[in-house]
Amino acid sequence: MLLSKRERINFFGILSLCEGGKMIFLRGSLTIVVLIFSIFLLSSNAALGQSIKDLEAQLDSKDWNVRLAAVEKLGKMKDRKALNLLIHVAGTRAEYWPVKIKAIQFLGEMADPSALHVILDIYNDPFLNSECPSIKSYAATALGYFKNSDPAFKALIAGIDDPELLTREAVIESLGRLGRREAVDILIPLLNDKIFTVRHSSIKALANIGDNRAVSPLTKLAESDSDPVIREIAAMALKTF
Repeated sequence: MLLSKRERINFFGILSLCEGGKMIFLRGSLTIVVLIFSIFLLSSNAALGQSIKDLEAQLDSKDWNVRLAAVEKLGKMKDRKALNLLIHVAGTRAEYWPVKIKAIQFLGEMADPSALHVILDIYNDPFLNSECPSIKSYAATALGYFKNSDPAFKALIAGIDDPELLTREAVIESLGRLGRREAVDILIPLLNDKIFTVRHSSIKALANIGDNRAVSPLTKLAESDSDPVIREIAAMALKTF
């Protein structure tokens, strides 16, 4: 935007004096900075609004790759409309699973309370998860970002023995990320699970929580477990206490 000579005088007042070849702003500089910033915000908001409209239209494309690309862009926006569109995508039952999973991932990272219900619905939907078992594991991972949510914590605890291994691992990792001490007594028995990845995830989760109740069982693993990898992982975990 170009300003006339009179407008420049009004905005700047007495702008400057020359002293040793340098321009010293006496007053008015703050005003112009605020003005420029306001213009920038207005133009940015207008562009963002148009961009979201375009992305919303792309979400209706028959090509799932186009929809996936739109979700990727929405996930990078810090905007309520973008969040609502991601919630819509995640909650659309017929959405192709790669698109749905990407929306779930972004909603987890955002950890906005308004998105919790749709993630819980996906996590608890037995029919949806039978069609694509990995979706539940992504929902479990997303729940691990809702640190102050009792419903998220209770849902994860309920999934600790899920028959799908990927979900079990995600549940354990999310419990560690939440850092709630109530999970310690549930995680400690998993240190002796027959599945290596469950044991590994449980060690890491207990280290993240940092409750001293885990020191003794971790010490036992570090000193006498038959698996050298488990011994090493347990020893490293003990260093965090």
